[in-house]
Amino acid sequence: MKMMENFGTEVIYVRGNHDDFLDNLAPMTFYNVKIVKEFIHTSHGRNYYITHGDIFDAVTTRMKWLSMLGDMGYTFLLWINKLYNNRRARQGKPYYSLSQSIKQKVKSAVSYISDFEKELVNYARARKCQGIICGHIHHPANQWYEDIHYLNSGDWVETLSALVEDESGNWDVLLYDVSRYMENEPEKQLLTAPAS
Repeated sequence: MKMMENFGTEVIYVRGNHDDFLDNLAPMTFYNVKIVKEFIHTSHGRNYYITHGDIFDAVTTRMKWLSMLGDMGYTFLLWINKLYNNRRARQGKPYYSLSQSIKQKVKSAVSYISDFEKELVNYARARKCQGIICGHIHHPANQWYEDIHYLNSGDWVETLSALVEDESGNWDVLLYDVSRYMENEPEKQLLTAPAS
């Protein structure tokens, strides 16, 4: 809010499945904040279609009861993960994401992620965009599918990841350095790009 006030920073809030109550309000603008369902970001001659991504998920759009059950399960898993990582921190061990580990080991989840990515890439291509930026599946990514740049921010709840674009139009996935947080050194908390 201070950046908005001091520098005129514009915030574009793309609503997702956890805040679908905003559907009736979007699009809406107040001060420098826009609440939208989708957005086109133009940078260095490239158009990026931005969406949360939930509209490409049959579970969240067609089976609301299963989606709600999944939300409850995920919330429970985050609670367990917090307890588990508090214990790991006391033992001097680094942060470990239980849900990401489970997702990577379940073959159908890996297939789901791949199908999700391809669906969004095809949608961006149909919209005459050179890239797509999304979230929803909590799986950070910065990759190319032929001519389409696929970017997924992951999430700030568990993978602790974000997307950034530099002044030249280059994108990176940043990961929060959890080990420094667990060491209770808030002055040294960093966002870092993953090692290549």
